[in-house]
Amino acid sequence: MENILLFVEEYTIPIIIGCAIMNIVIVVLLAINYALTSSLKDKYRKLVKGTSGKNIEGILMEHMENVESVKEELQSIYRKLDIIDNKISFCVQKVGIIRYNAFQDTGSDLSFSIALLDDNNDGIILTGIHGRAESISYAKPIKKGVSNYSLSVEELQALERAKCNLLDHTDVQGSRSKREVG
Repeated sequence: MENILLFVEEYTIPIIIGCAIMNIVIVVLLAINYALTSSLKDKYRKLVKGTSGKNIEGILMEHMENVESVKEELQSIYRKLDIIDNKISFCVQKVGIIRYNAFQDTGSDLSFSIALLDDNNDGIILTGIHGRAESISYAKPIKKGVSNYSLSVEELQALERAKCNLLDHTDVQGSRSKREVG
């Protein structure tokens, strides 16, 4: 025991300095530990906010069920959107119109030819011929951009304008995003 007391007496200052350094290191580690646990506590509080004390496993399971439900609903919406897109391809999307004076003895461009085509260039050409005594209207079917009936110059011009003129639905609806769900 005397040896121990002699050792402590002889090395008192280095022992005190060593203990002080160890205390400083412990205080630093304690501060780091406090900061980390405080950050985790904040994250935990955000996670369980509004859950009235549920455990984390229950909260995570509830969130996972919500995510799966949203995924299923989104897939259903995308299926409906695909059906609508398919139907839209058969709607009038391309329009070409020509106004002209069919007869020299009439006053202005009251005659017209209008081509109404869908996405597949199927549709009709409507023509209205205006004369002094009468007006005549008729329609000619168009299949894949071609008519089985002979077309006048004005009807051909209207058809070509329609083929080049795709109505841009994104102006009204905004750009569409990809339909992928992870």
